Amino acid sequence: MPLTRMHTTHRLLAVLLLTLGIVVAQTACADEGLEAKVKAAYLFHLVKFVDWPGLPPDEVRICVYGSKTVAVLLGELSDRQVKERALKIDADSPSDLSHCQVMFIGRAEKKWRGILDKAQGLPILTVSDHEDFARRGGMVGFYAEGGKIRLEINPATAQGAELRVSSKLLELARTVSASKE
Repeated sequence: MPLTRMHTTHRLLAVLLLTLGIVVAQTACADEGLEAKVKAAYLFHLVKFVDWPGLPPDEVRICVYGSKTVAVLLGELSDRQVKERALKIDADSPSDLSHCQVMFIGRAEKKWRGILDKAQGLPILTVSDHEDFARRGGMVGFYAEGGKIRLEINPATAQGAELRVSSKLLELARTVSASKE
């Protein structure tokens, strides 16, 4: 992709991600459906800002735990092209995580810590809306602030999984480091 086209694409994606946070406004907490739509959109677009080692040539797979609503919404995007690959959604809580590139753990998932531990050492972008997820060993956490859904990212955890997070995404998110529990 030519450099100018890539810069334009990154700018458009940055504007889109910022807009998603603004669109939620005061209804994010009141309307779970809208909140789920915003999270699904974020998950779809996060893929564009991350590079994986050995990314499969034909697909990018998002595995979803603990949020049927987000899984259904992502399912509507299934087979869309992202990073020149077909997007696939696995909403059946797979026991074998090795085929996932992104793993979303919804706050309804009570065994989130065990799932996160299974992903450790694998090149999987871990994302959740559990409180302080990025500080507690995850990579990307959703949090509410001022009625908007925002991102926090733990770059060290992502690097430990050999993932490269775009500097453009890091500029849009709050960066955090792991805390000791």
